[in-house]
Amino acid sequence: MNESESMADAVRRSARALVQKECDEWRCLEWDRARTYPKQVFDHIAELGWYGIGIPEEQGGSGGAAGDLLVVAEELGRGSTDLVACFSLTASGLRTIVANGSAALRKELVPELMSGRRRLSIGITEPGAGSDAASLTTTARRVGGDYVINGQKTFCEAAGLPGTIIQLYARTDPDARRQSGISMILLDPSLPGVTLRRLPTIGRNITGVYEVFLDDVHVPADRLVGAEHHGWLELGAELPLERLIISAGFVGATLQVLDDTLRHVKEREQFGRPVGNFQSVAHLLVDLFTRAESTRLLVTHGGELCDAGLPHVKEASMAKTASAELYADAARYCMQLHGGYSYIDEHPLTMHYTDSVIATVAGGTSQIQRDIVARELGLRPR
Repeated sequence: MNESESMADAVRRSARALVQKECDEWRCLEWDRARTYPKQVFDHIAELGWYGIGIPEEQGGSGGAAGDLLVVAEELGRGSTDLVACFSLTASGLRTIVANGSAALRKELVPELMSGRRRLSIGITEPGAGSDAASLTTTARRVGGDYVINGQKTFCEAAGLPGTIIQLYARTDPDARRQSGISMILLDPSLPGVTLRRLPTIGRNITGVYEVFLDDVHVPADRLVGAEHHGWLELGAELPLERLIISAGFVGATLQVLDDTLRHVKEREQFGRPVGNFQSVAHLLVDLFTRAESTRLLVTHGGELCDAGLPHVKEASMAKTASAELYADAARYCMQLHGGYSYIDEHPLTMHYTDSVIATVAGGTSQIQRDIVARELGLRPR
């Protein structure tokens, strides 16, 4: 076993122990129903240095490989994909700040994010700009030493949690075409003119999903990350790894659902035998486990390409599509195999089911992911 494999195994053991002790699916179900954020879990994640995995120590990170982030995400997914989303927002955004932030921003924020005292959300989507994100209309106009921001963002996960900074994408050049005039600015939601409204979603209730209203919000110009008008390039650089992290979480959630269901069909007897011994049930689970292991390998391959500094846009979008659709299928079919018990909201499958519905949408819809893969293959779908 080589050194990298040993590190991955150690990370997996540590992550699995944390999930089993502090944030398994039963605890996550309680938090989801109570709409409660488990700050203590994310404080522990920060103590373990997981946000900085894959970032060199000399840049304030924890070292290791980006692929190890995927191991952490898979294990967190066994608790809840909502945990993964919140973890990914800070872990991915931290890399963007390290790569593109000014020296002053890095000095200020990297220790704060690594320690868990601050966390990140992201503001891209708007009421009129979803999959067509480049059509966003929120503006950031330079006035003296500030940007004055006006507009609205929606579906901003974790934006209302204490200590959160929103990576806000806004149009800084209103005359530029689409992607060309967009910048990324770090927004403190406590600033005057910022209003948050928590959306009444059917799932993802641990960290919460928010609308953000921006009315003449003055943000110091030094909160700009990277070059002005180049935010779209920064976003494009961040998204592939973020999609791999999310995909790893979907794989972990799927495996938890399948493990729960496998145990159930072995124990549950009808017509004088375990229901898992009916061929239709057995074959269904075989197919789902096979897809899960195949998708896990696809996610791992994407991580290996990322760590090697090779293009992985195609693999990330493949993984996002495969893992999201697998999670949705597994949750639906396993609800059926659990029968009426899975319909009781005291069962974790109810949380998995509602979370899986949004899996094929959040982080990029399956349709958009297929378009990305098609373009990488040299096709031009319309």
